[in-house]
Amino acid sequence: MARRKKIEPPQEEEITSNISSMIDCCFLLLIYFLVATSLVSEKKLDINIPTPNSSQTSKKPKVDPGNIYVSSSGVVTWNKDLTVGEAYDPGLKPGTPEYLQQRRMDSLVESLKLLKEQATALDTTPVVMLHGSGKAPHQRIVDVMAALAEADIHSVGLSTTPDE
Repeated sequence: MARRKKIEPPQEEEITSNISSMIDCCFLLLIYFLVATSLVSEKKLDINIPTPNSSQTSKKPKVDPGNIYVSSSGVVTWNKDLTVGEAYDPGLKPGTPEYLQQRRMDSLVESLKLLKEQATALDTTPVVMLHGSGKAPHQRIVDVMAALAEADIHSVGLSTTPDE
């Protein structure tokens, strides 16, 4: 009978892994993200949000907004009933008395100052809506804006009315 040799398997070496390089990479990533997130700064929006009870506590009387209408011919009216600027004549030469008279709208300035006085008496801000025709002369819109600045009114809404 033949003898069988018993073959012993070779002894296995202990398996070790070197994770020091992986730890170095993790620390580098951690430092990178810490530095990168500290560089990003959030921007703050200054918005006044009313409190839930603010509508009940502040019952200020409102002043109706003033309405200025500029037609396609350059006629300026205040609240649809008072003409405060005549038709615009583009043929007038700058510097002449007629040109300066056409651009100056004293009655509009007086109406705007009256609106401002009413709003100040009620402790509110005067508001004006400027309605201009799509074909209105741009110079006339500038003249109205100059009158608003002279009356010291800064809350102005702009709208375009359909062409006449």
